[in-house]
Amino acid sequence: MEASSSSLASSLAFKTALNLTAASLDDSTSDRLLTKFQALASHHNLTASEMSDNWDAYSMSNDDAVHSESNFNAFRTFLTKALEKKSSTAKSAPKSIEGKSTLVTKVDNKRKNSQVNPMGSPPSNSKAKLAAGITRVSTSPAAAYEDRKNVGQVVAHFNTQLDEKKVDLNLVTGGRVGPSISGITDFGTNVEQKYRYMFTTLPERAKALDTHLVSLGKEMASTFDMKDLCPIGEPRTDTVKVIGRVCNEAHEGKLNKTTIMLEGSRHEAGGQRIFMNCDELKTFSVFPGQVVGVEGKNPSGRKMIASKICEGVSKPMVKTKAGELLKLQHSGEGQDGQPLSVFAAAGPFTTNQNFDFEPMADLLAVVGRLRPDVVVLSGPFVPADHPAAKNGAVQMVSEDGEKLTVTFENIFSEKFAKLLEDTFLDHPDLPTQFVLVPSIDDAFHDNVFPQAPFKDRVENGESLDLPGAEGIVNGSLGLQYVEEAGREGQEQSTRTKRVHCVSNPCTFKINDVVFGITSVDPLFSLTTQDCSANINRMARMAQHLIQQQSYYPVFPPPKQANLDLRHLGKVKMPVTPDVLLVPSKLAPFCKEVLGSLVVNPQQLSKGSTGGTFATITIHPMPREELEKAGEGVEMPHKVAERARVQVQKI
Repeated sequence: MEASSSSLASSLAFKTALNLTAASLDDSTSDRLLTKFQALASHHNLTASEMSDNWDAYSMSNDDAVHSESNFNAFRTFLTKALEKKSSTAKSAPKSIEGKSTLVTKVDNKRKNSQVNPMGSPPSNSKAKLAAGITRVSTSPAAAYEDRKNVGQVVAHFNTQLDEKKVDLNLVTGGRVGPSISGITDFGTNVEQKYRYMFTTLPERAKALDTHLVSLGKEMASTFDMKDLCPIGEPRTDTVKVIGRVCNEAHEGKLNKTTIMLEGSRHEAGGQRIFMNCDELKTFSVFPGQVVGVEGKNPSGRKMIASKICEGVSKPMVKTKAGELLKLQHSGEGQDGQPLSVFAAAGPFTTNQNFDFEPMADLLAVVGRLRPDVVVLSGPFVPADHPAAKNGAVQMVSEDGEKLTVTFENIFSEKFAKLLEDTFLDHPDLPTQFVLVPSIDDAFHDNVFPQAPFKDRVENGESLDLPGAEGIVNGSLGLQYVEEAGREGQEQSTRTKRVHCVSNPCTFKINDVVFGITSVDPLFSLTTQDCSANINRMARMAQHLIQQQSYYPVFPPPKQANLDLRHLGKVKMPVTPDVLLVPSKLAPFCKEVLGSLVVNPQQLSKGSTGGTFATITIHPMPREELEKAGEGVEMPHKVAERARVQVQKI
């Protein structure tokens, strides 16, 4: 009897986690698929929740695949390959490392001839040789990157009828000033500097959540004219309207129709929770942490039978005066009538076999050739889950041949920043500016969200005052060398800053265009938490971010998100961005959502091979339209109408 009850509970868990109760499935199909999913899970020793997460990853990478016999067979192949890849990665990680331990790197003052290299493939003749005896990773995965196929293949696109930006050789030699980049500081939402974390008390957490609920609830009520709101939990036989936060009764696992609850504000409802029945809704999409407005009946005071649902309200988009747009887009001080070219790429920027940063080097080769105005790079730059990082197998060789076990900060400085420096040494007139967004997976940065921008622990580094330690620099990320590279005698090139370190998340402007970005992968979190019916999931997940006015609206977040609720206000969107960059492990895409251009460039490297990056070309508004409007008239940007996007393989 107990075994039968256990089996029944297991079947129910799989059925709800995988949404096999969907209206599109008949009972026989649902039962057959349930049996197959359970057998597959048993074979790989996976729980219902883990199977659900893997199905979501497969579904989102295959145009929202639905449950069917054919899709199950494809999913089985997908899952087997994913688990085999995970297993082989774990086995290939180095087990030990020899050599002397030290936490510094020897470089000269200008770092023109750095003589340090991380463990990986052998450096060129101009680099120092790897010391004998250092544990090495197999070279065959490096060949996997070199032998990758379909380089440059476009995997997602938007508005391809618009022209790409062409390199103007006259501008290359004409000393054109690059576009201005400025953080939107008026709204006070970007994290400006590091803060103390792990000091948030329970009352502070409760207050932050309640403040967000009340604030967004008031905006929804005002925007949609929701009058005579009823407190959650008050029994009413007539139709009422309530505003609350979606919660999961189960606290863990994926939300499903039977576990949806609504939580009211502390002031209006004392934080009371009630169940929400969504059976009458033809389409809906809800997730834990979402603030919603619901119309329906609650005769018992314990369950809301929803007939309508409002999933949030978006912030207004920024408008700019026509005279300012003319100056930014058509004057010689701005774009001079040329399109604005932006590249977007997300880490990891190196394969999981070494710290050679081959994908990043290839991306910079494209940058040197196509000369975009801006390249937005989001971390992780030095992944904390990199096999070499997890095993402490990060070793360099100094100029005099001494083996050094180095910090992750040194890896960033001597490999990533050095690549940027070399790019500007090779192309002194390159107009490109780089925007660096940190990640909670960066091994050398505070792994708490929201994150402050990258910053030297010691400005420009510091020489250690120790005997025999001349030339040893510590505490620097090496970005100062990027600013200096190739600028001797290049007076015009000093007029623009080359590297901008911003927060995670961040809202910033490139000329008139408002960009929003976070590297915490909210789309993946949403797909593993939401409960929905009859929707385009990819577009709806992006819509949730905009309607919830937040770069990370999921609560409670997964453990790896490390959300500091005391700084929840820094996660909010001050405005709806013209371009929303949401790097994710899910399939790359580019779509217009609620007037915003949403782009997922995916990752520049995936395991031992290459990934993808995005190119965005934003054409200026017609000069005649701006002149006709009048200098003081505020104009909507309409970036999605004049932007061309391509996501392509590196």
